[in-house]
Amino acid sequence: MFTDVTHFYYVLGPAIVVIGVAAIIIRFRVRRQATELHKAIAQLKYGAIATGAFLLVLWFLLPCTPVLSSFGYPKTVDDIQSAKRLLQYLQDYNQALVRTTMVLYWFIFVFIWWFLTAIYSLSKALTKLADGQKQKSNEEPVA
Repeated sequence: MFTDVTHFYYVLGPAIVVIGVAAIIIRFRVRRQATELHKAIAQLKYGAIATGAFLLVLWFLLPCTPVLSSFGYPKTVDDIQSAKRLLQYLQDYNQALVRTTMVLYWFIFVFIWWFLTAIYSLSKALTKLADGQKQKSNEEPVA
């Protein structure tokens, strides 16, 4: 298993590039939709798929659970017989915690970005729809 920070970005970097290119292609497909509401819903669907793909990559970057449990849990001082063994034990746990923290950081960033852009595009489309209906009702003559 690779727990080095550079290996993390060797996997995450290409994933960001691929999903970014997919997002650009999605933008061009969304522009073909008839109304603003249809565009916002299509953007929400495609954005959810792209975000899901990115979060799946993050999921695979999490350290495996056996990494944390395979070292065992020393119950006595005799279980850790040397300073070298203790150092290795602490380093392995530290690497797993650092990797988990990095994945959590990227998860929060990507999820909040997707959520806020989805809310913004939907609210913008619904506002235009409501303004159009309001304008239409003002133009109708009262009989």
